[in-house]
Amino acid sequence: MQHNLTNSLIDVCMHQLPKKLGVRDLENARLCLIDSLACAFTAFEEEPIKALKRTFLEHPSPFGSSLIGYKEKARSDDAALINGSMISLQLFDDNQAQMRGHPSGPLLPAVLAVAEDVNATVERALMAFVLGYELECRLGVLWNPSHYEKGWHATATQGAFAATLACAWLRKLNDEQTRHAFGICASLASGVRRNFGTMTMSLHSGLAASNGVKAAKLASEGFTADLHVFDGDMNIGDVLSSQSTTREIQENLPLWGNPFMISDPGCTFKLYPCGRPPLFAIDCVVELQAKHQLKMSDIKQIECEVSFMYPRTLIHSNPSNGLQGKTSLQYCVAAAFLDGRPNLKSFSDESVNRAEAKHLIERIKVVVPQHLSEEVPSVRKAPFEQPVTVRVQTNSGQSYSETVQFHKGSPENPATQANLRDKFNDAVAAWMTPSQAVRILNLAHDDHGLVKDLMSALNINEPKA
Repeated sequence: MQHNLTNSLIDVCMHQLPKKLGVRDLENARLCLIDSLACAFTAFEEEPIKALKRTFLEHPSPFGSSLIGYKEKARSDDAALINGSMISLQLFDDNQAQMRGHPSGPLLPAVLAVAEDVNATVERALMAFVLGYELECRLGVLWNPSHYEKGWHATATQGAFAATLACAWLRKLNDEQTRHAFGICASLASGVRRNFGTMTMSLHSGLAASNGVKAAKLASEGFTADLHVFDGDMNIGDVLSSQSTTREIQENLPLWGNPFMISDPGCTFKLYPCGRPPLFAIDCVVELQAKHQLKMSDIKQIECEVSFMYPRTLIHSNPSNGLQGKTSLQYCVAAAFLDGRPNLKSFSDESVNRAEAKHLIERIKVVVPQHLSEEVPSVRKAPFEQPVTVRVQTNSGQSYSETVQFHKGSPENPATQANLRDKFNDAVAAWMTPSQAVRILNLAHDDHGLVKDLMSALNINEPKA
């Protein structure tokens, strides 16, 4: 049995791709960094994060890796776990359609934790981030749609391998150590979509980040695993996907970094704190209301025309709490009508259970037309890149509709730097002064500065002046 793919993959990721990194790639990584920090602060002091701190920080230390916003430090793998869960808790974190998941949540916390460990600069951390991003997104193209359809959460599985690669590169592991790290990661990677709409959904990002830190650290300490986990019988691609072949991945490797996927097609940034699929429908409602100012009492029925994966992914048709609401197409549409532009308060337990929302949800119908069914090959391959249409029928017999092909924040309809700066400032406003926020942004833009200084500046335990 030949062992070609694992060796080739490591050669490409560890040696060839770093030479191809350009300014645009690093600047896009910086946007992911700033956006992810904003997302973390929207979850600061939320109960799931407190529960994780109680569980993993029984004995906090002044040494180790930083928790975003807190003065306590932790072992690098525990810091990555908590930070990853914090970034992803509100479902406000970035997305990547080809990956079928959230690239930064499982990757960035691992990069930050290990970058502190090895005293890396911001620039080197961003380089590691781009390498991991490329791996998780390229695997997403090759393993999906079957990987996602089986019920795996790509953020957790592909994200774990991305985190492992980034940590291996930051720790300067040799090729054999990196092979061991990937082997270790293969036995750690997990995460199922049945946990969508629960605290464990965001834990997937934390676990993936933590597992990447662990895999690279164990390999650096001489811990062994299968050296060729991408090759042969029972290879990780065969286990996680029914469509991937080692030959296909091998033949695909020359495309990696030409260009990097963080730059083309690029990342999706969210302007609303919910899952990505509902963003299309939310934009439809926002546009409908801008044109027609519909009153809730006038609405007889709302029809959402979507691809076949929507009802399979957004599994909470009648949610009972905020986390379920974030993965409910029906509630996100209702919230868009009721709140104008859904915000964090829209996804509180109280808001999800308000009578007006429940009444509106009863009038929402989700439809999958034939041209958006899984029988259409292009739709099956890219179900969340299809247009979404929202139709409203009024009690007086009038009908209105709006279709969105690319939601705001997607690469085809990108969020502006001003959008992301506003998102960051809004997220941190409750916790820090404007001058503190400016200092953090300046540190994030200082390539030669140390990651540990950026993480230290994020400490908001001191009262806001």
